[in-house]
This record gives sequence, structure tokens and C-alpha cells, in this order.
Amino acid sequence: MKKGSTIAKIIAAVVCVAGVVFLVATYGDKLVALAKKLLPGKKDEIIDAEEETEGTEEEVVEEVAEEAAEEEAPVAEEVDFVG
Repeated sequence: MKKGSTIAKIIAAVVCVAGVVFLVATYGDKLVALAKKLLPGKKDEIIDAEEETEGTEEEVVEEVAEEAAEEEAPVAEEVDFVG
């Protein structure tokens, strides 16, 4: 009887986790939009960040590299990623 109860609890936990994963996968975009509406002070920062990252991947990489150069932060070069 004890083993059956434990197995039932484990199965219930796995089903709950699977349900949460399904909901996030299905309604993730709507959840993010709702969260943006609910965060009062962060809304403008999120919109600004999205506007800053518009463009092609190369343009975004160039912008990030320029910002890093202005801040004197170390930037990885393409040679660093070649094996």
C-alpha cells in the first residue's frame, strides 16, 4: 500500500510538470506579453532593448562591439572561436 501511494505521488508530480511545460510552450508569448504589462517600471526598458536589437545579426554584433569598445570591455574576436 505504501509503494502504491508513493508511485501515485510521483506520477502526479510528473503530470503536473508536463502540464506546466505544455502551458509555457503553448502560451509562452502571451505570458511574456502579460508580464510586460504587469511590470510597471520595466516596460520602457524592455521596449528600448527590443528597439536597439532590431536589424540583421551582423548589425547587432557590430553595435554590441561598438558599445563594448566605448566601455573598454574585452571583446572576443572571431579567432577566439575557431578550433
